[in-house]
Amino acid sequence: MSYYELWAILANWKSEFSANDFASAFSSPDPRKVLSDMTAKGLLERTGRGRYRVTTTSEYVRSKYNIAEAYDVIKNAGLPYALTDVDAVFVWTRGGYNANRFFGSYPVYVKVRKGDLVKWKAYLAAAGKNYAVGTKPRKTLYGIYYFLFPTPRLESEMVGGLSVEPLKTVVEFCRRDPFTYSPALEMLDSIYSLGLNASYAAPLGPR
Repeated sequence: MSYYELWAILANWKSEFSANDFASAFSSPDPRKVLSDMTAKGLLERTGRGRYRVTTTSEYVRSKYNIAEAYDVIKNAGLPYALTDVDAVFVWTRGGYNANRFFGSYPVYVKVRKGDLVKWKAYLAAAGKNYAVGTKPRKTLYGIYYFLFPTPRLESEMVGGLSVEPLKTVVEFCRRDPFTYSPALEMLDSIYSLGLNASYAAPLGPR
């Protein structure tokens, strides 16, 4: 039995327990090593001397996927890029608006130079990061992963230490999907005084 299988069993047994409880319930040649190993993997949390708490699934996922680190990976590539799509909205709204993402599935949308695509793929692979070219991956992706969009020419500005598409491009992107991005348009209007007259109410279709 793997530690991950045991983790699932423990979650349905007791949320908190002692080392003695564990040793009494589970046959093991070295129960304390099992508990120590599972704690090191983040599957258990030590709450006191000889006492443990089972890490919940959401806590475990959050511990493994650091959103800030996702953008550091891009910055540290040493290659030109421009954040696009919802990431451009996220950056220009100063982190105020994020759509259709959560810690269990957090795609990062990046425009890259077409001539640099091979380098980007090699870099992300070496960093152990999942990626796809375009938005049609060959396998199911989860956690933090990257969508690369090769383009002959990049247009970008530096905002908050990140290279991102120009504000005009971001506004146009938001306007194409007002049902999702009307709140973002209002934020952008408020922050940059764009005169958009944007509101949270998305336009209704024909009746």
